[in-house]
Amino acid sequence: MSQPSLQEIAQESTEKSVGLLRLSQKAVALIFGPENGAVSERFIFEAAREARAKDYSQLFVFGFAIEPNARMLIESATEVMGIPATYVQATQDLLMGDLLKNMRSSQIFSVCGLPDISVHPRLVEGGRTEFTVSLEGLDTFDPITMETVHVSGDDVPAWFLDTDYNGLCFHISQAFFPRTSAWEAIRHSLQAEFDDSVWAHLAGASSAPFEAGDHRQVAVKVIDDRGNELIVVRSLEDAK
Repeated sequence: MSQPSLQEIAQESTEKSVGLLRLSQKAVALIFGPENGAVSERFIFEAAREARAKDYSQLFVFGFAIEPNARMLIESATEVMGIPATYVQATQDLLMGDLLKNMRSSQIFSVCGLPDISVHPRLVEGGRTEFTVSLEGLDTFDPITMETVHVSGDDVPAWFLDTDYNGLCFHISQAFFPRTSAWEAIRHSLQAEFDDSVWAHLAGASSAPFEAGDHRQVAVKVIDDRGNELIVVRSLEDAK
C-alpha cells in the first residue's frame, strides 16, 4: 500500500474536522528537541529568537520531555519573545523503531496544557503554616474532533507531588492514582487492614498537609492517558 500524499492527508483532516481546520499561508517554525534528554529553557529561548527574527508566525517545539521552566517560557512566549509557541509531546513509541506497527490512526504527537493546580495555606497549632495541593484538572487537544477536552483531577491515571522542588530534580513526596481498578487487588495482596480513608486519599485529587521546605516551591507531575509527563511548578509565596 502506497503512502498517502501531503495533499491527501490535508484533505482527510479537513473532512474530519468539518471544515474547522483551515490551512494558512503563513510560515511556521518547527524545532525538535534531543532524543535523550529534556527540552531546556535556553533551547526554547534561542529557537524563539531565531523564529521571530525570520518572521515566522508561530513556533512549534517537539520533544520527548521538557523542563518545567522551558514549558513556562513556551506558555508566555508571546509576551516574552514576541512569537506564540506550542509544545508538542512526542510519544515514546517513536524511540522503539520498527518494534511497533505503524498505523495512520496512531497519535504519535499530542498537545496538552499545563496541569491546573491550587495551593491552599492553613494556620495550625503553634503558629505554623501547612499547605495542601489540589489537582483541578488538565486540558488536552483531541486531533480527531478538533476540540479541547478537560479531564478533572480525580480522573487522571496518576499524579505526583514534590513538596520542596529544587528546580533540578523531581522528588516524589506524595503519589496518587485517581483512576485505577487495582485497589482491591492491592488490599488483598497486602493482607492487612487499612482504614478506608487511606485508599480514598491515594485515589484523590488533594494532597496531605505539609510544611514548606527550604526552596518554598512545589511541583506537580501528571501522567496523562498517553503516558506523557506534564509538570507545573508553583511558589508557596503565591499561595492564597
